[in-house]
Amino acid sequence: MDLVWSGVTFPAATGFFESIGDWAAEYGYLAIFLVVAGDGVFPILPGETSIVAGAVFAAEGDLTLWGVVVVGAIGAVVGDSLAYWIGRGGATGIRRAVTRMAGEHRTHSAERLVKRHGPALVFTGRFLPGIRIGINIACGAGQMSYPRFLLFDTAGAICWSLQAALIGYFAGKAFANQIWVALVVALGVAGVVALIVIARERRMVAREDALEAAEERASTVAPTPTSTGSGETT
Repeated sequence: MDLVWSGVTFPAATGFFESIGDWAAEYGYLAIFLVVAGDGVFPILPGETSIVAGAVFAAEGDLTLWGVVVVGAIGAVVGDSLAYWIGRGGATGIRRAVTRMAGEHRTHSAERLVKRHGPALVFTGRFLPGIRIGINIACGAGQMSYPRFLLFDTAGAICWSLQAALIGYFAGKAFANQIWVALVVALGVAGVVALIVIARERRMVAREDALEAAEERASTVAPTPTSTGSGETT
């Protein structure tokens, strides 16, 4: 029964994972770069997952850990920069489509957050998948110069790629020669981390919404300035 269940749920537990290992050794870096770069504009792509999986194969010897980290970071910077330039001068249709994909509310929240937190948000934005595109688009729309954006985005991309790669690498080492187990464990840990990040991101957006609402209420009840004293002249 267990053998049947394993064969159905994890078909790669036999020769399939070995073929993936061969594929990763040949196309792994290119695949990681393309998926992570694409994730910068199309959040449905599994950018972080591709780094975690690549690092598992690095632990098996098919790739190298630092190669995965570097390629992941470069892909992240390329994808984020693409979103930045869409915000800066992208065609109206492209910008509208990307904004709609990211979510109008998230994009609006990201714009306000960038105004409040500036470069620090660009760094942490790499770890906030929900509003990351909105942050990068907002920076490109005039909130930040590209050299400044690139500096903080690169720092964030390196840290983000490193933490994802370490999860996969240590799982791969812990379950050596059991690549499907290593993948399941690594992706499970990455999934838990993602859920924690998403929860914190939602609280951040909720606080920003509450702050905006409070500012709007304050502006509507603020007394209209009146002049005091006379301006009589003789």
